[in-house]
Amino acid sequence: MRTLIIDTSGPFTTVLVAAETGLSTASILQGRPAEHLHEQIQCSLSCLHIEPSDLDRIAVVVGPGSWTGLNIGVTAAKTLAQVLEIPLSPIRALDALVAGHSRPVWALMNAGRGQCYYIHFTCSAQDEQPAMVVAPLDAVCNQIRTDTSAVAILEYGNTFENQLCGDHRYQSVARLLPESLISTVNQSFFMEGDAIKVLKPAYLQPAFAEHGAIS
Repeated sequence: MRTLIIDTSGPFTTVLVAAETGLSTASILQGRPAEHLHEQIQCSLSCLHIEPSDLDRIAVVVGPGSWTGLNIGVTAAKTLAQVLEIPLSPIRALDALVAGHSRPVWALMNAGRGQCYYIHFTCSAQDEQPAMVVAPLDAVCNQIRTDTSAVAILEYGNTFENQLCGDHRYQSVARLLPESLISTVNQSFFMEGDAIKVLKPAYLQPAFAEHGAIS
């Protein structure tokens, strides 16, 4: 199976083509607007001497992340999947962030106005895809400090470095790694047909942070 993976959630625009044996090609650009995504996709396919019709599946990071970037990436992925009539797999950024890490682990990202997105991944078999929650950063940090079982605290970005840098478990990540994205895709569900049309970026504006959990 040949999968096109798109990530426009942060300051890097990542386009991957992965086969069953692993990564085939990667295009990772920093500081380049996601508006050039179509060109980046075309270049990635050309490097492998394949056409869009040779793809079996599309996968896209749906957030949270850059509002503009996510909308461009998700729209492009939906359009391709519908035109090619192939499945689409949505990827949550925080799921990809923790891929390959031991659990329990906390995954965090800035939500603005003193809020953060977080997912607490435990070792429970029933907790394979826990809900993503928006909560005040101070409250989340207090939970993390008292959680002695967690082996890692991962932040997508580095907004909370001052609050958490004293904790040896803390790591900040500027972009989602290709191997993490591929691993997450291999474990994700897929959408087909009309279900693809309703997919939207999983981004909460700070004004809506009080709405709580999203999945």
